[in-house]
Amino acid sequence: MRVVVNPKYENLRPFIEGILSRSYKADKVYRNFRNIVEDTTVDGVRMVVKIFKKPTEFNRVVYSFLRPTKAKRSYYYSIRLRESGVDVPEPIGYVEKSKGLFFHTGCYVCLYTDYSSIADFKDVDISSPQARHFITEFSLYVADFHSKGFVHNDFNIDNILYKVIDGHFHFQLIDLNRVKFNNRSLQKCAKDISYIHFGSAMKDQIIELYCKARDLDKKKFSAMVAASRNKSKTVSKIKDIVLTPLGLRKKRPENGIVE
Repeated sequence: MRVVVNPKYENLRPFIEGILSRSYKADKVYRNFRNIVEDTTVDGVRMVVKIFKKPTEFNRVVYSFLRPTKAKRSYYYSIRLRESGVDVPEPIGYVEKSKGLFFHTGCYVCLYTDYSSIADFKDVDISSPQARHFITEFSLYVADFHSKGFVHNDFNIDNILYKVIDGHFHFQLIDLNRVKFNNRSLQKCAKDISYIHFGSAMKDQIIELYCKARDLDKKKFSAMVAASRNKSKTVSKIKDIVLTPLGLRKKRPENGIVE
């Protein structure tokens, strides 16, 4: 078993080493569907634990020899993003467990954040002052993130957090194992934005301000966003048709919790 701990939190090593035994008490469960996401407090440190689902046999080989695991990527990508000025929860450590010669499962641990999901703005009146303020600052945030060469690749409203500080919106990103660095592809940026499931009026305003900030043609970029969204829907339907009968794809409950 490989255990990596942020030197700042070395006192938490015994806890992190025992995470996969599930011997601790979770204070709150955020997700228990595919992955498990919950928070707990140890020695006065409140943290979020993410235990990744067991990979397929093929991916066990891939993660053993060809590609970093999701746990490892989550940890080191968090460090890299923070060093680049992108706010993400502070990484505490990660665990990789093998069975025999091959990777079996892993987990990632970060500091708890009191930021909220931008899903709070999903159904707001976009003409309200708060909504207009959010749309403006969020659009500029996304434009700056992409301009730095970062692409999130799972840029949905549950993975983008916010907090109002001194009258301004500050944003944090979570679920970072798919992030791409040094990527200047507008197609990838459009795909990121296609994952943001706000109403069409709000999304149109976000795209307009985003394009102004990056000096892009709104009509062309909007078409790219729409094409990415349609492609994602098609792929999802195909997976439903092919994988669901085989028991390889389950429908996510609305609250994300599977008892």
